[in-house]
Amino acid sequence: MYSAPSIPEHLFFRAAKYKSLFQNNELCETPARRFPYTERHLQALWFDKQLRPPELKTTRGEIVTVENAGRWNLEAGPDFTGAVLLIGRSQRRISGDVEIHVHPSGWKHHGHADDLRYSNVRFHITWFAGAADETLFPADTVHIALAGQCTVDLNSIDTAAYPYLQPNLRGRLPEFGGTPDEIIEILESAGVERLKNKTRHIARQIAEHGEAQALYEEVAGALGYKHNKAPFKQLARRLPVNTLIEKTSGDWEKIYAVLLGVSGLLPKQPAASWTDEAKKELRRLWDKWWREEHRWEDVIPLKKTDWRLAGVRPLNHPVRRLCALAQWVAGGIFKNMIAVPSSHFLQFKNNFWTNHIGWTGREASAELVGESRLNAIELNVIIPFRLAKGDSTALNTLPAEPANSIIRETAYTLFGPDHSPKLYRTALARQGLIQIFNDYILNQYAG
Repeated sequence: MYSAPSIPEHLFFRAAKYKSLFQNNELCETPARRFPYTERHLQALWFDKQLRPPELKTTRGEIVTVENAGRWNLEAGPDFTGAVLLIGRSQRRISGDVEIHVHPSGWKHHGHADDLRYSNVRFHITWFAGAADETLFPADTVHIALAGQCTVDLNSIDTAAYPYLQPNLRGRLPEFGGTPDEIIEILESAGVERLKNKTRHIARQIAEHGEAQALYEEVAGALGYKHNKAPFKQLARRLPVNTLIEKTSGDWEKIYAVLLGVSGLLPKQPAASWTDEAKKELRRLWDKWWREEHRWEDVIPLKKTDWRLAGVRPLNHPVRRLCALAQWVAGGIFKNMIAVPSSHFLQFKNNFWTNHIGWTGREASAELVGESRLNAIELNVIIPFRLAKGDSTALNTLPAEPANSIIRETAYTLFGPDHSPKLYRTALARQGLIQIFNDYILNQYAG
């Protein structure tokens, strides 16, 4: 079981206003006791075959093959409909709906046994194993517990990247009455709650992996943004930061070659459309990787198919982002825990990507990591890391995230089309809108 880590609670006293205003609302789903994730994370894991374990077993030990995970249900009722699973050595084919809970007791507590909408459920997916009263379930329900079978880091799952239904929240959310200053205070208290949750996660990672490795993995995940957060974290877990520095003597170019080699993203041959400079760079990288490869024979490499590359802007491509990670590792920011610098003070050494967008094009002064991503890393990783270490000054200078679609959508839902954007111009207020989005809009049908 997960246990809540100790964090400096006094730094987050402003979160109390948000908790007191929203805690009694039925739409707000809080993580199960002693478990830091929600059913939404488990729904995304079940839905995405890149996250879902390729081989599963039922709680009775029968082998499971997922032929069809089902359709994500955006209405009230089971989480997924029309799933098809092959069960046991005989691979008997079972079809039906899927319901997901953190604990097996969720079925009883949510009253599904008496709800006809759940009469076609054939698969009960939970995180934790445990005894379940079979008489409350439809006949022959298959039970699958994911804990112990799932290797993906649940924190790497971006729940906002998966299907959700824009709810009609009229009359369901507390009224945001009062003056603009009072509204801003509520939004900022929600923002403090979001930072508190992030700090608790970082504290948990520090306790499990140590300060340097925890910061390294979290920064790597942030470089992956939405679609490549999971493979970035997997790569960081397979190539620990201290081991990387030791085996490469801190040479950033060697570190970069190792990261590319183990990631599965180092092209074997240049394309005909590549520039001469790109072909030369590829040969140089291979020369370095061939010399280093024998040191990493015990590391299972990732595959190119583990990465989401379709539709990724060249400036956000993982090959570029790994170059930044290599330079940060070599620069010692993960190993030197005396003071973690702001991401804005991190300077990149001259490299191929300084003047190239991709293997086939160029643009002068193209930064390895853009300003908005640096802001996101500072806000979502470095500041929570400092807070987890008790640094109260981390709250003094929060960089503001751009007003993205989640922020705008939540503001529209709460305040209508004619609201003033000044209500959420501060960094904390924008974080607060994201917190409300995750608590209410994403999870309105959870359970």
